[in-house]
Amino acid sequence: MSQSDRDPPASLATLPTEIADSIYYSLPPATLCILARVSKEIYAAVQGPLYRRPVISSQRRLQAFVKTLNYVASWDKKTGDARSKSIAHLTLKIDPAKEESTTGKPLIAVILARLIRVITRYNENVTISLIITHSACDAQPVRSFESETFPRVTDLILDLGGEPVTQQTPSSSTMNTVIPVRRNINQRGYNNTTGVRCVPNSKFWTRFFNGASFPDLKRLELHHRSRAGPSYDGGWASERILFTELDTLGLARIERLVVNSVPEFNDAVLMAGLQHAPLLTDLQIEDCHVTYNALDKLLLHALPILHKLVLRVSPHSSFARHARDALNVRGMRNSKEEVPHLCPHFRRGGKNLKHFEFAAPYICRDLFLDDYEKEKLRESGHPGTLAGDDSGKVVQGALDIMLVTGIVKRLRQTRDTDSRGNRLLEGSNMEEDRKILERERSLRTRKATIEREGWTRRLNVLEGMCIDGDTFEELATLANVEEPGIAWTLGSRPERRAFRVIGEIRETVRYSHEFEKDRPRRRTRQVERDVNDDLLGH
Repeated sequence: MSQSDRDPPASLATLPTEIADSIYYSLPPATLCILARVSKEIYAAVQGPLYRRPVISSQRRLQAFVKTLNYVASWDKKTGDARSKSIAHLTLKIDPAKEESTTGKPLIAVILARLIRVITRYNENVTISLIITHSACDAQPVRSFESETFPRVTDLILDLGGEPVTQQTPSSSTMNTVIPVRRNINQRGYNNTTGVRCVPNSKFWTRFFNGASFPDLKRLELHHRSRAGPSYDGGWASERILFTELDTLGLARIERLVVNSVPEFNDAVLMAGLQHAPLLTDLQIEDCHVTYNALDKLLLHALPILHKLVLRVSPHSSFARHARDALNVRGMRNSKEEVPHLCPHFRRGGKNLKHFEFAAPYICRDLFLDDYEKEKLRESGHPGTLAGDDSGKVVQGALDIMLVTGIVKRLRQTRDTDSRGNRLLEGSNMEEDRKILERERSLRTRKATIEREGWTRRLNVLEGMCIDGDTFEELATLANVEEPGIAWTLGSRPERRAFRVIGEIRETVRYSHEFEKDRPRRRTRQVERDVNDDLLGH
């Protein structure tokens, strides 16, 4: 047999199209770029995977990318439509400080918007994630967002935090001015940007909420973290911000909102977002200066419709301290006074949360128990009746785990079966039987859903309990009798203890491993890199 009669050696070019595509789509862009230089056949084959979900990290590369799209574009002479590479999702990660250092010119919003519009012209169904790092509230390109339109940007992540510096304003010696700074990559330190006071104002939020600058925005993340943590704790939480109806049109499409240490965020912004965002299912508020009164209203209305909630209150929050002091005044307190207590809301409205994290200075067992269950525990003679007696005296004693779990389980089982049992004894009809069967079916479906989706709960007690006498140990015990299948992680910063609880199984874990990210970041050179690693990992 001659050499020419033999089968050609196997290669990527000779593989069936379906197998080759599955290989190409699993490879990273860098590998695809190398393969594209192998041969004309492979170059043509990798074009789809290479351009389907590109990631671009600078304005120069974005300009080169758009130049390539223009070069290979095709036009329909009849309709005027243009088509180029097929892009499903584009991720832009741009550092304005690096751009300015490289080109000598600031990255301005108008150029960024024009480049994005070219891409959307060729791919009308593309979705875009825009990530801006090392910027500032009053620096380019953020300050000019409201003057431009960024179509098909569905995800917007802004890192507005450098190390804030505090300066005295000429008009007042008591009001501090917080000016965020950007990194200068040519120096070890930071350079100030020309900024304005980072205080609650409608102009800052309108560019994100009005639906004009970002008409397709669904997920918004704003991170204003600094190395020293939140440095603003003035009287801005109650400062009024007025939004017109046009200012909030874009909120109707928002599904995810993350605000992390954002000085411009206060009660008024929170209430506006709550009222005009019917599709919001993922909400994360971390170390923002909002009052407990506003959070009380938020949890009352938003918990039943949210799928994910992350609420982290600063350990130095004066609102948390005030609420705790009011809760521990017995007898003499005005019965008409409303005390904003966040813990009971999670028990009443948080049953359908797939995931929630709650880190606050004070947390208590009201997150698990209602008044009827607490009363039955008191009647049982439990030595740690931790809410105190009628005179306000705290009765401290050892926690009887068997007694607490036994009573709570029995009460909940009785409540669940009483109505069904009474109807069956009285004689049921077919309609009642059907309802009982439907309820049992829904419970089985819910249990399977919880196990499949891995529902989780995380609690981090930063200072202590809401009520004098309550203990962290009791929280871990009560988590044992919660709904089966949901994983609880509970930590106490003062005690440096943490537990992981799933059903009746409880194990001790290291607090530092589970809740290290909840602690204020130390002043190290690596913090800035860590912040952006967190941003890009969302």
